[in-house]
Amino acid sequence: MTDAQKRLSHVPSTDTLDTTVKERESGLAHDVQRAEADCKPDCEGCSSCQDEGLETAAYEEDSLFAWLVVLAGCVQAMITLGVSRAHGVYQEYYVIDEFVGIPTTTISWIGSVQNTMLNLCGVAVGVLSQFCDSRIMCAVGSCTMGLAFILASFSTQIWQLVLTQGAMFGAAASFPYILGVTVPLQWIRKRRGLALAVVYMGSGVGGMWVSILTRTCIDTLGRSWSNRILGCIMIVLGMGLSPLVIARKPRARPTRIFDFSVVREWRFLFIAAASFFAMGPNTIPYILMPTYAADVLHAPGRLGSSLVTIINVSGIFGRFVAGVLSDSLGPVNMLIVWTLLAAYSQLGIWLPFPNVPASIASAALFGVTGSSIVGMILNALSHQYGVTRITYISGLIYMTYSFASLAVVQSTSLMLDTVGHGKDYTWPIVYTGLLLVISLIILIVFRLKLSRKLALFV
Repeated sequence: MTDAQKRLSHVPSTDTLDTTVKERESGLAHDVQRAEADCKPDCEGCSSCQDEGLETAAYEEDSLFAWLVVLAGCVQAMITLGVSRAHGVYQEYYVIDEFVGIPTTTISWIGSVQNTMLNLCGVAVGVLSQFCDSRIMCAVGSCTMGLAFILASFSTQIWQLVLTQGAMFGAAASFPYILGVTVPLQWIRKRRGLALAVVYMGSGVGGMWVSILTRTCIDTLGRSWSNRILGCIMIVLGMGLSPLVIARKPRARPTRIFDFSVVREWRFLFIAAASFFAMGPNTIPYILMPTYAADVLHAPGRLGSSLVTIINVSGIFGRFVAGVLSDSLGPVNMLIVWTLLAAYSQLGIWLPFPNVPASIASAALFGVTGSSIVGMILNALSHQYGVTRITYISGLIYMTYSFASLAVVQSTSLMLDTVGHGKDYTWPIVYTGLLLVISLIILIVFRLKLSRKLALFV
């Protein structure tokens, strides 16, 4: 073979060159995605570096079984967050009928502690989920929270209700709640926003029928039997569907029980701050609207519990729309729009128009937008950090929410009792709306820091 022939034999073929160019272009594109997302070289969980850190499952992602896990999460949200969302019916009964003359601030400790424990224990759930069977955790939590409501049926003092219906229920419910909304994310990849929408629609459905059932049982059987019936329903539904809440374990077992390295990342800090100011006032309309209807509107019948039902029913539609749009436009983009509309429902409708039609409109708009915020925050986390450790990371976010919920609910009740003398709801409504505006500003800054391209999926 001549020297010219040898040189030609070492020249790559056209197919080889095309393959090499494509590989380099692919690698370059991935490097650009990493740079845009501010990833580290060992990043394992951003939107451009999808999760591959989970053990191989016996069932495929996005399969029929995966959507059965979503359905189980929906029911768990129904009997945990749904029951919590219907607490306004109990609050109305406690203030007007059972504990007449007791300050609203004192009575609101029941709901405040319930919401605080529901989210504060999220960190414990996240840690235990890395080592324990999620199905057992879910079953034990469901049984305990049902028992908490049964014990509340025998409680006659506010401090007893704070311990049972508040602390015991909230702490136990955090297990099926946190697992129910995070585990489905490990099974769904293509339509994650829709999956979260289906899960959180359970809280809207639950809040709707729990409100109606609670009001009916209180009127016909009394408050004690209302607690007992709800407690039994929680045990049956929660334990019955716990076998489907199967968490996929990470391939690499965590080396530390508590890992707070994520809290030093700017993306987490922005999401946590926005969550703090958005989710703190998230429960206020559920709690205040029932008593607002009686004290300010002097509405006949049970308009108060009807307003809670309107929030929950419209929330079903809002969560579905938010989930679908998040999959196409991006969860952070949708968070900005929904937070803006939630603030408008308070400051633009409820505050200036103290009448029945405006209250109904405010309840409906807040149900569509405000009740969807928590699901979109979780969706944003999954896009920023992946789903390998989503239960643990979301637990840290829910912990900030717990502090915000306790502080905002109590300060709002104190504001109503002192400034409003128990009848003027002006400043509590302004307070709720302004907190949502602060969250909106944080989200806008976060969005611009991620990318200034307004049309980009974020």
